[in-house]
Amino acid sequence: MNKKLIIITIFCGVLFLGLSLFFDNKKLRVDFLDVGQGDAILLNLPQGTRILVDGGPDNLLLNRLGEVLPWWEHKIDYVVISHYHADHILGLIELVNKYQVGEVLTTAHQPDDFLYHILINKLKAKNIPIVFVQAGQTFDFAKNISAQVYSAESDNEDYNNNSLVLKLDYLQTSLLLTGDLTTEIEDKLVKSGLDLQADLLKVAHHGSRYSSSQAFLAKVEPKFCVISVGEDNDFQHPHPEALARLSASGCQMYLTESFGTLSWQSAGQAWNLLD
Repeated sequence: MNKKLIIITIFCGVLFLGLSLFFDNKKLRVDFLDVGQGDAILLNLPQGTRILVDGGPDNLLLNRLGEVLPWWEHKIDYVVISHYHADHILGLIELVNKYQVGEVLTTAHQPDDFLYHILINKLKAKNIPIVFVQAGQTFDFAKNISAQVYSAESDNEDYNNNSLVLKLDYLQTSLLLTGDLTTEIEDKLVKSGLDLQADLLKVAHHGSRYSSSQAFLAKVEPKFCVISVGEDNDFQHPHPEALARLSASGCQMYLTESFGTLSWQSAGQAWNLLD
């Protein structure tokens, strides 16, 4: 066997192994990317659908995606924008230059500010459809995986309270994504009668003292709580009061500032934290 054939054989073997390890058609993978003081969450669904929720505060997003995706993968089916604060959207501006994005899902909030117009103009220039979602909508992203929109307000002066809230269910496991909600909208959700219970919770607003109320956590009953937060940030996130409430709820807490990118996987029965 000549040297060229040996190299090709080894390459094909490595490629096959990589594909088999990455594309597990029964497991949902969620990567809470370590983008500093901001949010960026990548969901890889069974059968290959890929969803990115928010894009962090800068182009570190691209580095983090490169760490969790194979080098040849440059497609994201859905980008979900929770709200239009810089620490959630700035990384998306360069993302659309590097990745093929199928569709953007967001609320009807259309603020008249500089960053919003930069991002929207970029999306339009790339011919990426923008879909405004509404509370009560359900998206069936894959077999046995659905996401329900719990909140999608658009007229609050505080952008945080316009956050898009999604609950994703996969058989016996669930994930609640809360954007930067404050207790004001949390209280509305508590009183709504919606099923807020979720095993895995993306803690709202990086662990702000004005989020994660006791009443809200009592409804969610999370087993695992992930806080996406930057080290030595200027906002005192996560706040000791929020940490105390989260601890009292009984959930296991994980902070990206301490652990880096946090990757979870579920086959529909339980969440497992990957090494």
